[in-house]
Amino acid sequence: MVTQEEVKSVFSKLSLTNQNDLLSELLLEQELQGKVLKEAGQEISQRRKNKPCPHCASVKVYKRGKQKGVQMYKCNACSKWYSETTGTALYDIKLKSKWQSYLNCMEKGMPIKKIAKELGISIQTSFDWRHKILSSLSQFTPGQLTDEVECDELELTLNEKGSRSLDRLPRKRPSDFKRNQGKGKLTTVQVVTAISRNGEKILKAVESKRLSKKEIAQALDGVLADDSILITDKHPSYKAYANDNPSIKHKRLLAKDHVDKNDSSLHLQKVNNVHAQLRSFLRPFNGVSSKYLQNYLNWYSYVGQIQNSKTTIKQWFLAMLITDQAYALFELFKQNAVIIRT
Repeated sequence: MVTQEEVKSVFSKLSLTNQNDLLSELLLEQELQGKVLKEAGQEISQRRKNKPCPHCASVKVYKRGKQKGVQMYKCNACSKWYSETTGTALYDIKLKSKWQSYLNCMEKGMPIKKIAKELGISIQTSFDWRHKILSSLSQFTPGQLTDEVECDELELTLNEKGSRSLDRLPRKRPSDFKRNQGKGKLTTVQVVTAISRNGEKILKAVESKRLSKKEIAQALDGVLADDSILITDKHPSYKAYANDNPSIKHKRLLAKDHVDKNDSSLHLQKVNNVHAQLRSFLRPFNGVSSKYLQNYLNWYSYVGQIQNSKTTIKQWFLAMLITDQAYALFELFKQNAVIIRT
């Protein structure tokens, strides 16, 4: 049998073009056989003997054979049938063989239209697949942040990309944006970002010109553990929020200083670095509609969690298969989404 080292040795001698061609052929063969998805499904089955009923949440269920290779179940409590993929992003998908390629394109930061062209699918299908996948990620944000937690907001322009009923002239270039356009009219989105010193982070999108105490509470309530230390700039709304939550210690510094002059451990460098990375992450998409922004924030956070994994595609499939509420979240999301006309 040829060893892995021997294969690597032969592969390294190929030209770059031949290497890319060979990798594409191997990837295609793997996709057609559904190996990664099958492996992820087997791992989920090992984690939980039977999938609880998605209709009534009962665990009194039993397996009833397979249909097209997918495990079927019947619930003793409500007598309903369901499958291993019911409720997940993979439910009722006809082209599962293309999902591995789709995830590869997502990892490269490719926009929806470019992926559609690459894989030979419609733009609407590409859009739906992306948001079905992203609907699986909300449960992978940390439950709480502890110890020292840096917090700041990133201001983004309110983006109405895809809207069919704009009440303003479309922007042709970034310089067309006017922050204070119209009294009381929302023109910006604030991404409230909290990150602990161990790197765990939570990002919440809030439509606001300037953050209020109520909006900060909307983003941070339940996020900060008791006795955690909240580090912010001197925005008055953070102080007001901290006053309402005496279990949290609050430390402030001047935003322009980045690091406190009297205490070098008091800084906002981690959260500023996250904001710089987030801008770079969003840039290839040529503007993300604000109503879909939270999905992209969850995507950015999840990529950070699996970036050191050697099996990132498998991790994506595991996330999709374990999230039984993804399809319902996608249906709710789709009520506010636009139908893409091509």
